[in-house]
Amino acid sequence: MPRLSYEIETVGREIQASLPEPPDDSQRASTRGKVYLVGAGPGDPELITVKGLRCLRAAEVVVYDRLVNAALLDEVPASAQRVFVGKQPGRCSLRQEEINALLVEQGRLGRIVVRLKGGDPCVFGRGGEEALALAEAGIAFEIVPGISSAIAVPAYAGIPVTQRGQSGVLTIVTGHETPEHAEPLVDWDALAKLDGTLVILMGVATLPAISQKLLTAGMAPTMPAAVIEQGTVSQQRMVSGPLAEIAGRVTTAGLHSPAVVVIGRVVDLSALLSWFAPSVNGETRAMPLLP
Repeated sequence: MPRLSYEIETVGREIQASLPEPPDDSQRASTRGKVYLVGAGPGDPELITVKGLRCLRAAEVVVYDRLVNAALLDEVPASAQRVFVGKQPGRCSLRQEEINALLVEQGRLGRIVVRLKGGDPCVFGRGGEEALALAEAGIAFEIVPGISSAIAVPAYAGIPVTQRGQSGVLTIVTGHETPEHAEPLVDWDALAKLDGTLVILMGVATLPAISQKLLTAGMAPTMPAAVIEQGTVSQQRMVSGPLAEIAGRVTTAGLHSPAVVVIGRVVDLSALLSWFAPSVNGETRAMPLLP
């Protein structure tokens, strides 16, 4: 067996051994379960971690989001309960408080629960809120980090978010601020003055306003920018251009959420480093599939 395959199998067996055995019916009443907050990665199902995959294969209940690749659910035991709690712009199947309560309830029933979240659970994924709810309820939990779309999606488009001599600063912000905050959480004036890479998640709908704020604060109109839709999967599309024009180009191309916005000089590297993107600036091109 090749060494890499051997090492993966060895790690997998160790992780599997660390997962608790499902309690039988006679034990459930007195046994508290465990909740695994697992990052599913940015879309490509092969980007989930080994530990995340092992958790899925041991799960009795899987609570999953809209952006989770459906192929990962095939790894869940057929007997496991699947609960969709995905949020979509303007509506959600369950409020966050209800999701927290669901995780606590299933943990109290003594079950092995996987809360499967797109990207990384704690990068604008509310994993911290869910962990707090579990901790306050006395439910055992683990956070299994995932690959964030903030770094993976640009990489699949040939954009390294840091580059020696070009960008030594990486800032990740949300483009969607919840209305309950009276004061803005993001200081766009300060971000406009940073000489580095700015990655904006959940920012397609607000891109015209964000672009204007950055321009007003002094960011160069010619600063390279890109918007990558459906990153890391075969539907990936990218639109690039100067900051002053990017919002209009995105509208013309019809890009929508989920998408990642990247602003900075590293965007220009995509012309040389793009190795995956099936389309650039709206022009579709063939993409070879891995065997």
